[in-house]
Amino acid sequence: MFVNAAEVGGTTRSQAHADHGGIYCSNEENILFRLAYLITGDEVQAEDSIIAAYDLAEQGETPFRDWRLEWAKCATVRSAIEARLAEIRGCEDRYKNLDRKGPRHRPQAMRNDLPAMTESILCLDPEMVISELDPLARAILVLRGVLSASVRDCSVQLNVSSESVLAVQRRITTWLTTVRKKQVPVLQRPA
Repeated sequence: MFVNAAEVGGTTRSQAHADHGGIYCSNEENILFRLAYLITGDEVQAEDSIIAAYDLAEQGETPFRDWRLEWAKCATVRSAIEARLAEIRGCEDRYKNLDRKGPRHRPQAMRNDLPAMTESILCLDPEMVISELDPLARAILVLRGVLSASVRDCSVQLNVSSESVLAVQRRITTWLTTVRKKQVPVLQRPA
């Protein structure tokens, strides 16, 4: 069961909005909310994940300002995953037998294309992603596509097998290709 971050950190949601007023209104917060929401599928848990991440940030020192957003993304994603870990793990059985059908190589993280991949994922309609992908697939979409996590990192953080991560990665790749094909004709129509 998810523990409300506000109860643990002693910060209420309204206090968090007041304390982080500028942050909550920024593009940075929108990115964090979208990442947490893509994983949790629940607005309240997504907000609680952000609050928990900011509470962690306030406890430690952040020596490099440029790294703050990256750290905040990682902390938000970790908190969102913790909120839904049982549900995420419950999806693994769907993918266990699928790995035998696919190639045996491990897809590499697309580090050179990471900014474009991140932008592409963040531009997706979250409601569509939540309705079409299960919690495990959404978590791997964010971990691999936004944070550039390795297959092993995903396996360890989600406590699922590497084979399941690979099977989910193939499902996501197919799904993203289908989504992009649907969007291309709309984008290319003259105004």
